[in-house]
Amino acid sequence: MNRTKKVRTEQERTEIDQTRIDRGAMIDAEIDHILAGEEELIPSSGFMASVMESVQQDAALPPPIPFPWKLALPGLLLVAGVLGWGVFELIRLGLPALNSFAFTPPHLAGGPLGFVEQAGWVAMALGVSLFSWLLSRRLAGRGGLL
Repeated sequence: MNRTKKVRTEQERTEIDQTRIDRGAMIDAEIDHILAGEEELIPSSGFMASVMESVQQDAALPPPIPFPWKLALPGLLLVAGVLGWGVFELIRLGLPALNSFAFTPPHLAGGPLGFVEQAGWVAMALGVSLFSWLLSRRLAGRGGLL
């Protein structure tokens, strides 16, 4: 009894597959008939000339302006140096504070050296600000943006 169901199911599958193949062949034949009835596409008379003219115009354009790496490299090195110095100072001053259970700021030595160190930081910040402002003016040129 189980074998008859299998045979019947396989026969039905074969018939369904054959029906699908016949439908696919009919659809392909219809598409071929429709496409055969259409006229051939021919470009307009000036199309080729206009395309070649635009290709020649693009070929005659000067190459793009390269990025000024020589001008940008000092700024990038300065930024990398400042960030590296900041990470070093953060690690140097921050690790001792993390070792204590009470989260207190690290103790810095007072006295005249503390004022000199603070003045150095302020001078460095002003110098970096001035340098970045001058660099941006130089890169912007005389366009009136800055």
